[in-house]
Parts: sequence; C-alpha cells; structure tokens
Amino acid sequence: MALRKIVKYGDPILRQKLKPTDFEVLRPLLPQLLEDMEETCLSVRGVGLSANQIGLDYRMAVILIPESDKKNAPLKRIVIINPEIVEKHGDIVEEEGCLSLPGLWVEIPRASDVTVRFTDENGQEKKVRARGLLAKAFQHEIDHLDGKLFIDYAEPALKPAIKKEIKKLRPGWD
Repeated sequence: MALRKIVKYGDPILRQKLKPTDFEVLRPLLPQLLEDMEETCLSVRGVGLSANQIGLDYRMAVILIPESDKKNAPLKRIVIINPEIVEKHGDIVEEEGCLSLPGLWVEIPRASDVTVRFTDENGQEKKVRARGLLAKAFQHEIDHLDGKLFIDYAEPALKPAIKKEIKKLRPGWD
C-alpha cells in the first residue's frame, strides 16, 4: 500500500474531462491502485477520491461509505469506472468539501436522488440508485471526472468570498 499525493486546486488535471477508460487496460493495475486510493482517501478522512485527484487520467473513482447508519459502521468500498448519471431527482442544498480544496466548505445544491451506471472493479456493469450521502458522493466524484469542482455550483454571490478563502487556505496545502 502507498499513500498518493492528492492534487490540489489549480492543477490542470482537475479541469480535464476524462475520456472513458478501457477496463482491460486498467484490470492489471486495479488491485494496487484501489488499495492506494482507499488508503489515501482514509488517511484524510475522505468519502471519495477520483483518479485525477491523484494525478491519473483514468475515468474512475473510489467511494468509501458506511454500510449502515449505525455509529462506527464498517465502510463499504464502491469502485466506479466510466460512471454516468442516468437519472436525477429532487433537490437538496448541503455543505460540501473536497480533498483537492482542503479546509473549504460551501453550501452546494445537488440532486437528492440519482441513478448511476458504471463498471465495477470486477468488470461488471452496474446501475445503482442512491440517496443521501451516497448520491452526493456519486455526483461529486463524477463531477471530478468531468473536470468540474463543487465550487462551480456555488451561488454566484458567494464566489468572491470563496476565492478569498481559497487564497487564505492555499499556503497550508503543500
């Protein structure tokens, strides 16, 4: 296992829309890559980590979500390769943060319910409907793979304050 360096805001890879990844090319790399991504995500108490957040241009992400609502529930790892949101329903506005913008939290509108189609770590096609934290994580990580950041969804009136906050936080990111 190896901790990977998390790419921070301003790195061009975070703004690239990643092309679909050939699963067969990825297959031999997956065991080590997923172990590294999971360890890296857990080391900073993250919920998800996209490949471009560690500098790779694979269209994939790892989501680590509690298996239940119980306190200290074990985490379930969900691997999404070439994901796409096929349905969105409802609206919710909640505070959101990002491992590539550490320390920044902003109220962001999201769909409350999403259906996502993806390939899992075994090469199986999946279609999953999600609500709550998992729906938010799916949207956040897929946005990364599309070259979008959560701050792109902030209300326009908040953007000057967000830019000011990023300037204050940035020196501590290294």
